[in-house]
Amino acid sequence: MKHKNIKKSYSGVVILITCSVLALFLAGQPAFPQDVQFSQFYSAPMFLGPSMAGSANEGRLVLNYRDQWPRLSGRFVTSAVSYDQYVDKYNSGIGLSFLHDNAGGSKITSTKAGLSYSYRIKGGKKLFIQPGLQTYYYQRRINFDKLTFADQFYGDQILPTSIQAPPELNRGQMNFSTSVLVFTENLWIGAGIDHLMQLNSDLAGDPGYMPIKLTSFGGMTFKIPGQYRNRDDQSVSLAYQYKRQSSIDQLDLGAYYFREPFRIGVWYRGMPAGSGSWNRDAIVVSAGVSFDQFLLSYSYDMTISNMLQTTGGAHEIAVHYRFGKLVSDIRGIGQVPCPRF
Repeated sequence: MKHKNIKKSYSGVVILITCSVLALFLAGQPAFPQDVQFSQFYSAPMFLGPSMAGSANEGRLVLNYRDQWPRLSGRFVTSAVSYDQYVDKYNSGIGLSFLHDNAGGSKITSTKAGLSYSYRIKGGKKLFIQPGLQTYYYQRRINFDKLTFADQFYGDQILPTSIQAPPELNRGQMNFSTSVLVFTENLWIGAGIDHLMQLNSDLAGDPGYMPIKLTSFGGMTFKIPGQYRNRDDQSVSLAYQYKRQSSIDQLDLGAYYFREPFRIGVWYRGMPAGSGSWNRDAIVVSAGVSFDQFLLSYSYDMTISNMLQTTGGAHEIAVHYRFGKLVSDIRGIGQVPCPRF
């Protein structure tokens, strides 16, 4: 009877989250700039949602680097660093994150620094609920001196522009995000909402504030029986991520295969979502290797169009260091089963 109650509780939570996310996704937003994204989003946990803070059950330091469209002069380069820690005594996770993005050859730069907190609730024998909240400072800067305009080109010469610089080249503000993560031994599902300041009617039309971003993510892990002593050394994780911001939505579907110390993955980005249009974006392949407490992973975005030869796709590198060895859930605090990065 107790097992049935756990299943009923779990189903209720999943249905509530799913209905809430679908309701939010039906609300359209005006056109604004979009947030930076990582193809290895589970390798950038602090940028997936604040409920991921402390999800490793140990201290975790993460470095991320993404180089998009390297064959273009105006490429996009993103660097990020984060640290998160689970505090067993308080059933809590805390995290610090910093991100810097150069767009169009540093013509537009964005900087984000945030503090995340999560709290783990035991909802059953193997069911855990982990809500989270993040506060962060976001700044966007236009480097006017690096921009070029049509009136500058005269034959083979580039002349000074007659365009005057706008009065505000820097915009910065505080903002908030929240998310919730529900997980069992081999299943997880989460949802999040970012840029909560846009919920203020006085700020909703301010172009300095990014539009609301809605996210849903989840998946399932399957352990593959081994032929030797260790029967848990191999596993496959199926996962997804769905994002909606402004009028743009995106669905990522993929899988990881793990056999320590190696892991490989393949993803398809641009499945039909929201409007139902077939938006083909890229196929992402990734590979990683772990040694001691380090993990190094690499991924490449292969654009599904003729633009691949022009842009060069995107390269992404992630480096993780765990302050403690990965252990099974022997303390009864739960262990998030999403890909172990």
